[in-house]
Amino acid sequence: MAGSDGPQIETSTVPPRVPSPLPPWEKAAIFYRRLEDVLDTVACLLRDSIEQREMCAFVCRTPPARLRELLRDGGLDLDMHPSVVLIHLDRANIGRMSEATIGEQMRELAKQARALGYSGARLILNVPEDLAAQVPSDRAWRDLDAVREELNLTVVCLYDMSLLSPEFLLRSLASYPMVIIDGVLSRNSYYLPSMGEGNADPNRDLFHLLDNIRVEQEERLSAEEERSRLARVNRELQGEVLRRKMMEFSLLQADINLRTMLDAIEDMVFMVDRELRVTNGNQTFVRYLEDAGMPTSYEGRGVYELFPGAPSSGRRIFEEIFQYGCSTIVDVSLDVAAGRVEAELRLVPIKMMDRVDRIVVIARQRNANPRQMQEMWDRAGAMAMEAQDPEGSFRGTMNGCPHPVMVSSADGRVISVNRILVRSLGYSVAELNALGGPSAIMRPRRQGSEVRRASDDGRMIMPCLVSCKDGSVQAMDCYVMPFDHGEGVRQLTILHPVH
Repeated sequence: MAGSDGPQIETSTVPPRVPSPLPPWEKAAIFYRRLEDVLDTVACLLRDSIEQREMCAFVCRTPPARLRELLRDGGLDLDMHPSVVLIHLDRANIGRMSEATIGEQMRELAKQARALGYSGARLILNVPEDLAAQVPSDRAWRDLDAVREELNLTVVCLYDMSLLSPEFLLRSLASYPMVIIDGVLSRNSYYLPSMGEGNADPNRDLFHLLDNIRVEQEERLSAEEERSRLARVNRELQGEVLRRKMMEFSLLQADINLRTMLDAIEDMVFMVDRELRVTNGNQTFVRYLEDAGMPTSYEGRGVYELFPGAPSSGRRIFEEIFQYGCSTIVDVSLDVAAGRVEAELRLVPIKMMDRVDRIVVIARQRNANPRQMQEMWDRAGAMAMEAQDPEGSFRGTMNGCPHPVMVSSADGRVISVNRILVRSLGYSVAELNALGGPSAIMRPRRQGSEVRRASDDGRMIMPCLVSCKDGSVQAMDCYVMPFDHGEGVRQLTILHPVH
């Protein structure tokens, strides 16, 4: 987003991603980094031209055959519309253009459109930097604007920010009263209106002033070497200012795109930093805060402050993602203001360089069938009671379980297993400890590049691939339940085969 003291671009009332029809005397500009990012907008402009029965000449960097293919994939078949003509820059002879030749070609396009019975003409030009060198003066650009208005010619210019120089881009940006951002026709606060002869204002055009300074310094270069050195430093600083302004413009585009995308998602989406503080959220997230009776100013507030019913054990999952950078899906049960909610959380890491900087959380409510899960937790509770009191009323529960079971300590040492684990996996307690404990034979089972798990009040369900002693591998769901407290905490694991 632009800084607080910088100019702002105000978006008009045009619906998102569908540019309004441009009147015949209008001109606008599109600034982009990849043609694919604005291809839908270009297609809308071409459809608008077809619907208005205009003849449209599109002078493009992309080979026309490839551009036709891309537009056809997007639903616009130019073979069905002879009113649209694609011209490659190599054929446009931009390098030999002048004010006179450009005006002549504009008149020729309008004349040809009238001769073929079209209601008007439109020019979409993917601008090369050579054009600025051929028509450098403000007077020339004003004269060409007068020709465009005389011919009722609609002009849209595309500027590739990855190829053109910052000086040329910012000078071009200042010459358009309207720009198209993400398909939205917007007023351009960077626009500097040209003034007629006799009313010249030396401060009205930053770029013209810089050019005059540069020319004056170059004329005195031979006699004033020290002054020339200072002038070069000054130009470098000015170039940095120009690059920063173009970056500000790019960030404005990115912020508009991000806000539009997040608010279009029906699921709750928010972003947390390494301190688990929320930094961004969509409208669904804001509605959740309103329904819960909490303030909607969420920036900088902690996840567990905004979701008071979330189990604190979930911190471990966030810590793993910040450490290892793996996308993870978690099924959770939360007690919120509206009651108990079953939800699926997709946790997606965002990296800066090689370090995870933020995590995007996408929450989708689901309808869970807790019957099987509750049966397993009931079994686990009974076996935990046996582990705490081997001679008590739950004696023999582990060996009576039809699934492999193990009890391990906080440091990963296996304490006991049941008969079915020895029979199905082939390991004894001593053999498991010799291998390094449960983690030596269990690894996460992924869905694509993601790991899915479920958390229920400190208990965890993890999909795993378990290696047997005979070399085979079985897909299992591991129900992990901690019991005991303090330094002597232990956990019971039930390995439930997936059929």
